Amino acid sequence: MRKPLLLLLVITLLLSACSRVGLAYRNLDWLIPWKLNDYVALTSEQSAWLKPQLQEHLAWHCSAELPRYLDWLQRSQQALSSRDGELITRQLAEVEPAMQRIAVEITPSTIELLRGLSPRQVEQLLASLDEQNAKLREEFLEPPLQEQIDRRAERMEERLQPWFGELNAEQRDRVQQWAQGLGDQNQIWMDNRLAWQQALRETLEVRRGDDFGARMTTLLQQRERFYTSAYQASYETSRQAMSEMIVDLVAQADSRQIARADKRLQGLHADLAAQQCATDQAVAQR
Repeated sequence: MRKPLLLLLVITLLLSACSRVGLAYRNLDWLIPWKLNDYVALTSEQSAWLKPQLQEHLAWHCSAELPRYLDWLQRSQQALSSRDGELITRQLAEVEPAMQRIAVEITPSTIELLRGLSPRQVEQLLASLDEQNAKLREEFLEPPLQEQIDRRAERMEERLQPWFGELNAEQRDRVQQWAQGLGDQNQIWMDNRLAWQQALRETLEVRRGDDFGARMTTLLQQRERFYTSAYQASYETSRQAMSEMIVDLVAQADSRQIARADKRLQGLHADLAAQQCATDQAVAQR
């Protein structure tokens, strides 16, 4: 779990490119606590504390971040229609800063939530991580390397189909080239995941200590400090490989595929633009 708790859940739901993104956004106030229970069962007191914190974060996100997303979607449409590879690359580079802004926003609440966990809840959280890691190992690491690569290509094609429809032969070859180029990235990713989790485990052991807040802030906002050497070495290369693949896929797309992707971007823009942000007064009353 490289992105912890609320950050993981907010990113997953807010940046999911689905036709029901508006519905997901409107229901984040109950979806996030429900998903949080996948990791640890909160007490009624913790749930009551979390609700107004969550509402404040959602109000911030709606007022501060949604306008950025809408602008990003408009510029993405321009990049797509012009097939401007340089602009597409710049658009993709804006995702990481958006994630970082959310990490900074939710850090205080995450610190307080984790600080208040009981020993039993911490055991439950760590057991949930162990169980999830076991499933990930089975899915991503146990198959032979070439099978891992082929599955990587299949997953990417599945993600791309809602945007482009069925990929043409040239695009499928490009996706396979991308997947092959990452090699044993699954193992590198898992090792890095475990390294971050180990740092989290050690920090949770001192959650009543004076330096807990500082340590958690580093874990949440400076994740690169916990990268393994292999992950650090491959990080920029992997990001560049993804960006180059997307640029090439757009260049290889026919007019029908471009129109489909443009329509999808328009739909996302319409869904997000329709969201009504809660006022500060409304948040305070919840």
